[in-house]
Amino acid sequence: METQVTLNPMAAPVRLSPEMRAIVGMCSEPVSVAEISARLHLHLGVARILVGDLRAAGQLDVHVLDNDTPDPETIMRVIRGLRAIT
Repeated sequence: METQVTLNPMAAPVRLSPEMRAIVGMCSEPVSVAEISARLHLHLGVARILVGDLRAAGQLDVHVLDNDTPDPETIMRVIRGLRAIT
């Protein structure tokens, strides 16, 4: 959930569904999958699948934290994202 997603600056233009366009539009700055889910009112599983498809298409870069213990700010962003879903 705290995986950060950014736009791939080398991505070639492709046709995308409205949901995928919305995700790509959010990723000019690093954003978590949980935040994408909350902002777009998508189930977390759906957001993860769409992000995975966009990564496979070369549209997004996915950055996984190397640290096993996320920093407190990341935890708070995930909590805020989850609260926004409800």
